[in-house]
Amino acid sequence: MFAKGEQMTLPLSGFGFLLAYVVLVGTASFLEKFSMKQLNPYQVNFLMAIGMVITATPALWLKQGNLIVPTKTLPLGAPIGIMMAVGSICFVLALAKLPVGMATAISTSYVLLVVVLSRMFLNETISWMKLSGMVLTIAGVALLSWQQK
Repeated sequence: MFAKGEQMTLPLSGFGFLLAYVVLVGTASFLEKFSMKQLNPYQVNFLMAIGMVITATPALWLKQGNLIVPTKTLPLGAPIGIMMAVGSICFVLALAKLPVGMATAISTSYVLLVVVLSRMFLNETISWMKLSGMVLTIAGVALLSWQQK
């Protein structure tokens, strides 16, 4: 990783992509609730899959000039795609039964799992700052999910 005291340089474009992700996924998650007045959760998820194919195909073509995915990557790539698809269905089903703010707040808890898995398998450190962030994430999810009757 990095030597003690060495700083990692982060490209600004990465933050731009994250900003776009937050705006697009946040808006789409909000709009999913409205779409369920006319569509069931499975139809919403199916339409999301079509949208992903429509956007991923030209992106892949623009990046590499073809639509080839190396077959040796399928054992890792296919399960990731399946997990993301099943997770998406679970989110849409939760959204059908819960308020959109609550469902979305709770869904952000996945970042805690990513941090733990990154520690276990990638040897990333969990500093006191990250640990504090994890605690604040849990507190934030709890506060955003709180429903007073």
